Amino acid sequence: MRIALVRLSSLGDIILSMAVLQVIRRAIPESRITWITDQRFSGLLEHHPDLEQVVAVDLKSLKRHPDWSGLVEQWKRLGSVGPFEMVIDLHGMIKSAVVGALARGRQFGFGRSSRKELLAGIWYKKSFDVPYELPAMQRYLALVSKALDLPTMTLQDFLPEPYIFWTEEDYATIAPYCSDQQKNILIIPGTSAVNKNYPTRRFAEVADLLETPVMVCHGSKAEYDAANEMAAFSRYVTVLPKLTIGQLKALAGSMDLVIGGDSGPTHLALATGVPSITLFGATPVCFRPGVRNRVIKTDTTPNILKPDMTDCSVSGIPAKQIAGLAVELLELPDNNPQVSL
Repeated sequence: MRIALVRLSSLGDIILSMAVLQVIRRAIPESRITWITDQRFSGLLEHHPDLEQVVAVDLKSLKRHPDWSGLVEQWKRLGSVGPFEMVIDLHGMIKSAVVGALARGRQFGFGRSSRKELLAGIWYKKSFDVPYELPAMQRYLALVSKALDLPTMTLQDFLPEPYIFWTEEDYATIAPYCSDQQKNILIIPGTSAVNKNYPTRRFAEVADLLETPVMVCHGSKAEYDAANEMAAFSRYVTVLPKLTIGQLKALAGSMDLVIGGDSGPTHLALATGVPSITLFGATPVCFRPGVRNRVIKTDTTPNILKPDMTDCSVSGIPAKQIAGLAVELLELPDNNPQVSL
């Protein structure tokens, strides 16, 4: 069976939704799976053994600079990858539904109460209601299970194996920053929204409490400035150079612990089997916490449909609480298999 999955963005949602590949492969071993995504995030999916191909589209550039020839090129590219027996829209927006329709195949998606844009359903052959209040990873698992007519998979009975892959070349780039003499800790300084960010001074305090060198990565100027501010406050902080997505995957997968807010780079730890601490305030917990992947959630009840952008409660999490949990996770036995190629 040829199956196409459509999830265009964002970094974190693509990482969380990639867990469905294991569900499909286990249920339909002979399936040939294509993933259609935004060009900016295609590196996340590269080298995945369960994917026959990754199709990257560049809708953002077309939006910024409308161009007829560029539109035709994207249309031809999508039309050439099909047809499929099944197209599953994991995004739930008009643009993703149109992309899925252009790929050619019976398209399935979220129901009226659980998709982001109601009109996306125009392009669906069938839709399924999945409670929007479920953790994001649970919603993706439920949609794929329903579309494939499988028993609905829940986070309680699904324990994914590491599902992010990188090359030896990616690892060679980040290897000089890793130590075989001490624990390797990575802090993610920023997220996609300011109100989800943990204060840089408190992250520096975490490093001081641990009294252990920590690395800090960055993907934007704001994150780079935050990383340098952390380094200014703590002698234990090292700011890494800007990395490609492939190098970031290799870095996260080589750590003993990743600490950060609700962001894609932090979720890489979950996908690579690395212990992590994810900080939640204004946003709901999007995966099932376990022994190795822990969360610290404030008492705030997030508004799922209309997030409160003034809710900065995550900043109130005590640095001592993070450091204490970090010590606990760093004492876990190292049973994480490397997933490089």
